[in-house]
This record gives sequence, C-alpha cells and structure tokens, in this order.
Amino acid sequence: MNPHGPLEYEPGRSLPRAPWARAGASLSVPPDLVPARACEDRQVVVSSVRMTSSPRHGRRFSPVAEAGLAPDALRACASLPGAARGVLVIQEMTGPIGIPDFTALVGPAEALEARLLLDTPPLTNRSDAEVAAACAVAAPRSSAVVARRLGWPEPVVRRRLAGLVEQGALRELAPDRYVRKAEITPLGRLYAVEAKLRDAGAALAQVRSYGAWADGCVLVLGQVGAVALERLVPKVLADGAGLVVDGEWRCRPRLVRHGAARRLWAAEHVVAAMADGSYQPSVAP
Repeated sequence: MNPHGPLEYEPGRSLPRAPWARAGASLSVPPDLVPARACEDRQVVVSSVRMTSSPRHGRRFSPVAEAGLAPDALRACASLPGAARGVLVIQEMTGPIGIPDFTALVGPAEALEARLLLDTPPLTNRSDAEVAAACAVAAPRSSAVVARRLGWPEPVVRRRLAGLVEQGALRELAPDRYVRKAEITPLGRLYAVEAKLRDAGAALAQVRSYGAWADGCVLVLGQVGAVALERLVPKVLADGAGLVVDGEWRCRPRLVRHGAARRLWAAEHVVAAMADGSYQPSVAP
C-alpha cells in the first residue's frame, strides 16, 4: 500500500538478499514505492519501511500530516548532487543517531549490491566500524598500527580485530596482519531528509543531530510565511543544511566532511535497513 498519496510509479529494481539476513526476508523493492515523476529522467528507488528494534531513539514518520510532503521530499532526493549516478531512498531508516523521515544514498547501486552479497552482518557498532575503517583494503596492517591510528589500547584493538575476522569483515593474511574486505566501504553519499508540516524549529534541531553522521541534511517544509521564512533561512544556511519550502529549493545542502570511519559507520546502517529490524538498533544514547 502506498502511504504517500497518488503519485505515478514504475517498477523498481530488485536488490539481492544478504546472506546474513533473516530467512525469508525479502529485499525486493515494492513497485508501488518507486516514484517515477519525482525523479524526472532518473529513477529513485524507495525501499519498504523497516522497523527498528529501538524505537525510543527516534520519531516515526506520520502518515497523516507530514506524509503529504513526501512527494516534495522525494523530488528533493532526486535532485541532490550526484543523483545522476543513482539514488536509493529509505523511509524511516534507523541511523546512528535518530530516524530521519527519508535517507537518500547517492551513488552507483553496484557498491550496495556487492555489500549485501557479502556474508558479513552490518557493522552498526561504532567501535567495529572504526577498527574496520582503520584497516586498509590492500596493505596489511598490524594491531599495533591500527591501535596507533585510533589512539586505542592495543589489547582492545586485538579483540576487535579478531571479532571482525570472525564476522568476515577483515582477512588475516598472516599472523597479526589484517586487511579490510573491499565491500566494506562507505558506499556513496548519505543525505538525511526531514519533512515537517509545522514547527520548523524542532525539525531543524533534528536535522542538526543527523549532521553528526549524514554527509548532508535537508529540511522539507510546506507553506511558510514570508516573515518566518526570512528568519529560518539564515539558521539553515548556518547549519549547512538544505531547505525545501512548498516544493522549491531555498538553499542547497553543503557536504559535511566526515572521516572514513564515520562514513563507514553510517553506510552500515543502510546495509542494516535493507534486511530486517533485528539489524537496526540505534546506538545513540
């Protein structure tokens, strides 16, 4: 059932089911959640809603009020920087912090497809993601080198490395010499999109929290009065976020220069969202 109202749709592509996903979990993109008009000549794929195992860390997207802004949000996703390379939009993805109404992954689909086929559960634990990111794909690194790069005690790093090898994220090519599998990667650029019918101040606060892990953030609003808009735009610009008002871009999001570990950690939450709820705990306090 389409919760977003009468849009025109076309069938979406089918994504592979991850080997670690729960038996029977389907990653086939529902045709009724693929908006054709929102992306003009580019296809935007919207996954089915995935429930989180930790709902207290975020607010569910309202299907009654803000759902009317979904077409504007999807059009915004389709016009993000680099969207011509491909856009995957996930509704209500549990991120490292909070649950945006929409999360857009901009980049070629092949990277995500390869990751989903890897027999490695998603690295939603931040420490695991940081250790994995500190390992190179081609050049083997020892536990001492990884510990120095992270500034962590070496015994802690050794335990994490052993666990990541067991999970299949790393390979131990020789005793105490580790490389990261090429499929464990940031995948593309992630944008958190928050739709709000009213109370722009609260929505902006949510967008700020998403900026801790997303490469860019967008606030989508309905009609806003001239005076309120004049006050809001400088705040959005100061945060580097994007703003869509009544279907029109008012300012575009600036790219946040997160490090490799933060980007990998966020990307692994996308991987988790493409399976089932048991892989989507939010690790935010």
